[in-house]
Amino acid sequence: MKKSTRKALAGVLVIAAGVGFLIYRGIATTSAYYLTVAELTGAVAGPRVAEGDYVRVGGEVVDGTIDYDQKDLVLRFALRDLEGSEQTVAVRYDGPKPDAFAPDIEVLAEGTFARAEGLFRAQNLLVKCPSKYQSEQEK
Repeated sequence: MKKSTRKALAGVLVIAAGVGFLIYRGIATTSAYYLTVAELTGAVAGPRVAEGDYVRVGGEVVDGTIDYDQKDLVLRFALRDLEGSEQTVAVRYDGPKPDAFAPDIEVLAEGTFARAEGLFRAQNLLVKCPSKYQSEQEK
């Protein structure tokens, strides 16, 4: 093998290793388990979440539990399981309340769960509003 071929091969291997590392880091920093409220609280079998693990939890906002402090931008509410379970979890989100946020609407919260406090600290809050984006039904 020629010396120039070895250098080219070494360069390709270094570039491939760099790209592989960037892909791994990208997936590791943005991936999170998706859990239901019952799985998060441990009411049903599911993946066990360690204290401080970053997860996504989906559910429906319980009517009458929304408490929003506009001055400090703190939103507190309870999230109900979508799969018929009566399990709820308290959620705290520090940030502006999304426009479509309302009682009985589906929400996807990303953050960490403090099991001892029973509190999910959301860092991102995504509100699902399917009726807003559906096309009108033809008559």
